[in-house]
Amino acid sequence: MNGSHIAELVAPEMEGLDREMTRILGTDHPFLAELNERIMASPGKRLRPKLLVLCCKMLNYAGDDAPLFGAVFELIHTATLIHDDIIDEAQTRRGRNTLNHVMDNTITVLYGDLLYTKAHSTAIETGRLDVLHTITWVSERMIEGELLQYKINYDSTISEDTYFDVLKRKTAYLFAGTTKAAGMIAERTPEETEKLFEYGFNLGVSFQLIDDLLDYTGSEDVLGKPVLQDLREGKVTLPLIRMLAEDDGTIRDQIHQFWEEKEETLPPELVTRIQESDHLKQSWELARDYAEKAVTALQGFEPNPIWHILTTMPLQLLQRHK
Repeated sequence: MNGSHIAELVAPEMEGLDREMTRILGTDHPFLAELNERIMASPGKRLRPKLLVLCCKMLNYAGDDAPLFGAVFELIHTATLIHDDIIDEAQTRRGRNTLNHVMDNTITVLYGDLLYTKAHSTAIETGRLDVLHTITWVSERMIEGELLQYKINYDSTISEDTYFDVLKRKTAYLFAGTTKAAGMIAERTPEETEKLFEYGFNLGVSFQLIDDLLDYTGSEDVLGKPVLQDLREGKVTLPLIRMLAEDDGTIRDQIHQFWEEKEETLPPELVTRIQESDHLKQSWELARDYAEKAVTALQGFEPNPIWHILTTMPLQLLQRHK
């Protein structure tokens, strides 16, 4: 299984997703069209709608709602990223200038709100209140996660429990809602739908653990954003939480100085200490544990070629570099 093979498998649905997003974002105003063109020109991985489509295929769903709901989840995800960039004062994403860097924050936050509203109004139009309930629940959890993340930014004393609470709300529940929605669209039993939720949830936790790990170990050229950007923005993630729990105060003092003086780079010796820490390996191993839980969640489904892709994907995503 590789990315190009998956892209080929879901190509018709992804083309349908593009059409749906163009329809949903349709406007007769040039300025709004300009904003829409920016997000359509930099689509990212579109992992969440691909997961929805793959789960539908695994379940032998023969309808045509997957691209539409894929577009809904993608718009929600995009709105969250737009709001994230404002909060983090980010200047680049996916190697391009962020909307808030090009426009002002007022325009950017309102455009993110517009995407949320369009996503939910589109879901309402389908008449699928069960799926709409899941979409709304996920959106609420994500916004809660954003609020909690902002509250704990620049706090070097947060616990692992707090870190995972925010991670689940901001990331894992969107993955889970996407895969659960596939079960609903395919009219599967509540038990099967819950297993799909578990698959997406555990995959989402694993994905975010690796994402946080790459902030320490990746490269700017590959990531599309500066290395240690999360730390610059005040986010203390799992490897550092565990290092600080063992710290004699030296690391914490250096990090606080880094924040207070808004330095461009951490002291080289601290970067080396973080990158050579066993806690990076431990975080990767925990990500692997969650990936394995995701695989286990699909064991009750009838194996078919798409099932094999979905059960392989969590472990392969552990090796990603961006």
